Amino acid sequence: MIELLTITTFVGYIIYLRYYADGRNDAQKQADELREGISLYENDQFAAALAYFNNTLATRPKLAVAYLYRARIYRALNDTKAALADLEKGKSYDDTVADLHLETGQIQFDKRNYQQAFLDFDKAIFHGASAESYYWRGRTRQHLNQAEEAARDMAKAEATVEAARDVLGQTHPTTTSFVTRQLVIHALFTTLNALILLILIKRSPVIHWPYLLAAFSAGAIGFAEPRKGWLLAVWQVVLLLTGYWLVVGPSASSVARELEAFCLYGAIGLTFVGSFLGSVLKRSQG
Repeated sequence: MIELLTITTFVGYIIYLRYYADGRNDAQKQADELREGISLYENDQFAAALAYFNNTLATRPKLAVAYLYRARIYRALNDTKAALADLEKGKSYDDTVADLHLETGQIQFDKRNYQQAFLDFDKAIFHGASAESYYWRGRTRQHLNQAEEAARDMAKAEATVEAARDVLGQTHPTTTSFVTRQLVIHALFTTLNALILLILIKRSPVIHWPYLLAAFSAGAIGFAEPRKGWLLAVWQVVLLLTGYWLVVGPSASSVARELEAFCLYGAIGLTFVGSFLGSVLKRSQG
C-alpha cells in the first residue's frame, strides 16, 4: 500500500510538471524548440533556414510554428502560393497561433483581397491582440471605407505599443502581484503532497519512501516556482510539523517514534535542499 501510494504520487508529479508547471503555451514551446531555424531566418539565411524546417517537418509534421516560419521564408523568396499552403497547413494543426492568421492576412492584403485580409487580421487579434494585428486591420479597414473603425484600430495599435514600452520599463516600472493564480495552484499541490508525506511518515516501516517522495516533490516545487519555491518549501514544512505534532501525534512506541522522527526531520531537510536544486535546474534552462 505504501509503495503504491508513493508511486502514484510520483506519476502525478511527473504529469503535473510535464503539462501544467510550464507557463508557456504550445506556440512558445515550439518556438523554443525551433530556435536554431528561427535564428537562421532572422539572419536572412533563407536557404539554410528552409533546409532546417524541411528536415524538421519531415520528422515532426504537426509543428504549427514550423509551418509559420517556412511560410515566412517562402514569402521572402516571393513564393506566396507555397507560403499560403504552409499557413493553412499550420492552422490545421493549431488554429490558435495568432501569427499564422496575421501572416495570411498580410498576403491577402498584398493581393488586394481586403475582405479576406480583414477576416484574417480579425482572427489574429482574437488569438493574440498585438499592435501589429491592430495596425494591419486598421489599414485594411481604410481600404474597406471604414474610416472610423480604422482610426480606432490604429489608436489601439499605438496604445498596445505604449503598454509594451511600459512593461519593459521604458516609461515607468510596473509591479506584479506576488500571489498569483499559478502560485495558489502550486500551494494546493504542496498541501496535498504534505498530507501524503504525513501518511508515509506514520505508516512506512522504512525511511526510504518518505525520503524519496520528499526529495522528488521538493525538486518539483523548485522547478515549478524557481523564484518563489522557498515559500512553498516553508509551507510544506509548516504543514508537516503542524500535522505531525498537533494532528496525528507521535507514536506511543519508542521504536516507532524514533523512526517517525527520522522520517519527519529528514523530509524537512530534503524539502529545502530539493526545492533549491529544482529552482537551479529550472533557471539553468532559461
